[in-house]
Amino acid sequence: MSRFKYLLLFTMISFTFAMGVACDENEDGDEELPAVDCETVEVPRYSEMAEVWNNCVGCHSSMFSGSARQDAPAEFDYDSYEAALFDPVETVEVVLEGEMPPTGELSAEAKEMLNVWAQCGTPE
Repeated sequence: MSRFKYLLLFTMISFTFAMGVACDENEDGDEELPAVDCETVEVPRYSEMAEVWNNCVGCHSSMFSGSARQDAPAEFDYDSYEAALFDPVETVEVVLEGEMPPTGELSAEAKEMLNVWAQCGTPE
């Protein structure tokens, strides 16, 4: 193989790798959550996150069914600790992307609290 072909191949591989890193995605193709150092941050407990959960349970409650859920997926509920554990990373992703809650964004503090909780062990 000529030097030009090696150089071209190397450039293509490098570009492909750089694009993957630049997109900041994980193996599933999802965007990475903002990094959290769980050793140095104060991790909130589920029971201390009323500001977050109160914005969710109007639709995402195990007490609701059908149209009362306003199209909220049945598996995503936040009215109990056990229910909130279904997919905490997905929960953070949709909140940070601004998809939820539909009635308005959570405060920056509430978003950070949710992200820390989801990434640092989801304490009760």
